Amino acid sequence: MNISQILLNTANELPTHPAIVFRNASLSYQELAELVKEKAAGLKKYGLQNGSHVALMMANKPEYAIAYFSLLAIGATVVPINPTFKSSEIVYILNDAEVEALIVDEVGLAEVQKSASQFSTVKQIFSLPSVDRFIHWEAVNGHSADFWPEPKTSNDDAQIIYTSGTTGKPKGAIITHGNLEWMSQTSAEILALTKEDRVLVVLPLFHAYAKLQGLLQCVLKGSTIYLEERFIPDVILQRIAENRITVFLGVPTMYTMFVHSPRIKEFDFSSLRIAGSGGASLPVEILEKVKTEMGVEIGEGYGQTESTVMISCFPDEITKKPGSVGVPLPGIDLKIVDPSGKEVPVGEVGEIIFKGLNTMKGYYKKTEETNETIKDGWLYTGDLGRQDEEGYLYIVDRKKDMIIRGGYNVYPREVEEVLYTHPEIVECAVVGESDPVFGEEVAAYVVTRTEQTPEDIVAYCKQQLAHYKVPRRIYFLTELPKTTTGKILKTPLRKK
Repeated sequence: MNISQILLNTANELPTHPAIVFRNASLSYQELAELVKEKAAGLKKYGLQNGSHVALMMANKPEYAIAYFSLLAIGATVVPINPTFKSSEIVYILNDAEVEALIVDEVGLAEVQKSASQFSTVKQIFSLPSVDRFIHWEAVNGHSADFWPEPKTSNDDAQIIYTSGTTGKPKGAIITHGNLEWMSQTSAEILALTKEDRVLVVLPLFHAYAKLQGLLQCVLKGSTIYLEERFIPDVILQRIAENRITVFLGVPTMYTMFVHSPRIKEFDFSSLRIAGSGGASLPVEILEKVKTEMGVEIGEGYGQTESTVMISCFPDEITKKPGSVGVPLPGIDLKIVDPSGKEVPVGEVGEIIFKGLNTMKGYYKKTEETNETIKDGWLYTGDLGRQDEEGYLYIVDRKKDMIIRGGYNVYPREVEEVLYTHPEIVECAVVGESDPVFGEEVAAYVVTRTEQTPEDIVAYCKQQLAHYKVPRRIYFLTELPKTTTGKILKTPLRKK
């Protein structure tokens, strides 16, 4: 089934029910479906079709949902891109994914204009603001009555979401229509989602977590989505209270900011039945403070882009254990293994591996990396964890050097490559450091030819990296610690 069919099904069942609320304006499911069909028919007029790779680079707004479902409906493969990405980041993803068209809004427009000449496969750029050389999004229209979703099998590509390892270039995880359908159904059932739910989505929709749990599963069950563009703690607390929100999806940084807000006691959160957290481990003290101040227990989950979204979570019927990320989803097999792939005894630490209908198809154009990650149907996460006697999963550490800042993944190698382009930097190493607000902060240790200031380094990085990847802590050394063979050692640089 083409996953876009879930929207048409809900529109038939609940035509007048509110689908999206944004800036005090509302779209019903019938209105949303009509807009999607019109845009889908319009996109086909511009030559986009089944199998086209189309990048979607947009902030949270109804147009994101409209464009996303329209692309899926015509059979295109969606390539989501963070609208705050800089030129080099955009160019790499567009070229690597062989994208033939791009839809961009005002947030990322300047960077796209600056780098458009470097796009090797992009033939058309659609822009929400009307600008020279690009096709205005408002001009993309067709007859909705003439359109029906392109048939798809469960193994057909739906989206390519870029992730990164600690070495090499970012990789595009291929997520299928079957992956999205299974995960939407499973997640919605675990959360017992209904048309009565009001789900506040401030997490960016380009992110797998927000797209699945803040959009697809809501549409599947006819819930109302309250879209927010920016996370401003006091504003979001007010929105939860005044809109009687029942489901809030966040990351640990958001909850940390909530409990430190002096206004938290002003609001009534009695409508809130689910507070989800993902993207990073949540400190137990924050979990307890949220329960005290907001009257809701946070349900932590664990997953990866390669797992569509989730691997484990806390269904309502099981007891929550502080520090745990729950139990594997129904239908997912999970093991903790040693370096040889042999399962370790209960309670011992090893690498987390899993298999199930949430497993990505593979990495786009990267057969070797795919074969290293998926072995005999088991996906090796690169994360270290343990399970207790009851099957609860605990994340112990990350096998990779990935930094999670405020729920966003930051990969040291990518930051280091930018630092190495600085004319005065001789050597560098990037690590994560504990931070009370963001969970982790990006720290860079650098050796320079001439005297520099931390502000110089930060300003340089801001020109080439998305804001959350920029190192905020800069340390100057005369030399970096190394092995006898000259390899830089990061362990001595990490602060406990």
